[in-house]
Amino acid sequence: MLNNIIKNKGYTLVEILVTMSLFTVLTLMSGNYIITGFKATTFEKEQSEAIANARKILKALEVEVRGAINSEQGAYPITLIDNDEFIFYSDIDNDGQSEKIRYYSNDLLLMKEVTEPGATNEYSGAPVSSIASEYLNNQDEDVFTFYDSDYNSTLTINNVRLVKIILKINVTPAVAPNDFYVETDVTLRNLKSNL
Repeated sequence: MLNNIIKNKGYTLVEILVTMSLFTVLTLMSGNYIITGFKATTFEKEQSEAIANARKILKALEVEVRGAINSEQGAYPITLIDNDEFIFYSDIDNDGQSEKIRYYSNDLLLMKEVTEPGATNEYSGAPVSSIASEYLNNQDEDVFTFYDSDYNSTLTINNVRLVKIILKINVTPAVAPNDFYVETDVTLRNLKSNL
């Protein structure tokens, strides 16, 4: 009898297949859990960076818009206003000359263009373009809204006294969580009506 027990020490094919199947299922489940954790961590980091960048660009935009001044040829400080585009003059590099600044949304990006006045003050040189903010998800919502001195929405350039800027940020718009709004209101210091 002891001899029979010693002879049957091995596993059957069915036992091996069942064990391998259980091991595979457990490996896939734990691998899926780990991958989901890495994706969530990566998303949170990207979302945090995108929000921090949007806040940073709004701070810079506040300073630029607040300091809007006439062009070097005396043109009005604001050239164009639109829901997704804003062009104005401001001395952003503190060199005593106003640069032509253009912000506009381009799909998922907020773009910035700066044109120097040049030797003849005609702003005819090529603009320097850069990405101001990524992961913009404004879609049908306005990036820029313009108000007059009575805080009524306006599309008349000469009446603009306040600019509301809203950046709706989302690294993965098709997946939760919802969009994060970064916004500011900027009064154009040099265009105040009560001066």
